[in-house]
Parts: sequence; C-alpha cells; structure tokens
Amino acid sequence: MSKPRFRVFRDVVVFQGKLLIDGLRDLFLSPISIMAALVDLLVPGDDGGKRFYGVVSFGRRTEKWINLFGAADRLGPEAPPQGIDSLLEEVERLMRDPDRREEARDRVHSFVEQVGKGRHRRDDRSPPSE
Repeated sequence: MSKPRFRVFRDVVVFQGKLLIDGLRDLFLSPISIMAALVDLLVPGDDGGKRFYGVVSFGRRTEKWINLFGAADRLGPEAPPQGIDSLLEEVERLMRDPDRREEARDRVHSFVEQVGKGRHRRDDRSPPSE
C-alpha cells in the first residue's frame, strides 16, 4: 500500500475510533450532567451550579482532546497534531522501535490519567513530556 493510501486508511480507522470514544463520552456525560444539575438545584446554597459546570468543563477538555475532525487539517498546510492525534503519532513512532514499546504504553497511560483528572493544560494538547 502506498504511503498516501496508507495515511487515508489510518485516518479512517482513527476517525472511527474517535467517533466511538466521542459517542461513549456523550453517553456518559448526559446522565451525569443531569444528576449534577439536579444536585445543584436541590441542594441549599448558592454555589452557582459548580457541579454542572464542572461536568461541562470536563466535556470541553475531552472534546479538545478527542479532536474528532483533526484529519481535516491534512487538507491545508501541515499543522502539528493536537490532542489524541499527537498521542497516536507518538505511540506509533515508539511502537516501531521494539526497545521503546514499554515507554509507549507508559505514555498512553499517563496521558489518559491526566486527562481524566483534569490536569491536562488547555493550551498544550500534546502528551506530557518526561
């Protein structure tokens, strides 16, 4: 398979994976956001809906990280990969080197853990450097 054809194949597979991740995230966030809003509305006090807006903030971070339509960037000038795309490219590079496969696994685990805890900086969507 030629390099451009492989790139298209890879991008289709990655896009389908991102659609799956995005859909699962939406299934997870929908009931959680409703519960958070109900708690914010029913609990006495005026905290400004911090639970609900916390869920929304998490959704925004994961939306940027998933970067669902990132493959469209290939149509324009070369832009550095962002979010999950940067992670995938780095993991692919590390997986090609048998001596660094364990490092690839550790990078994925660390990145996913940081996104889940909300520690991932908004302006730096690439995996954390060690």
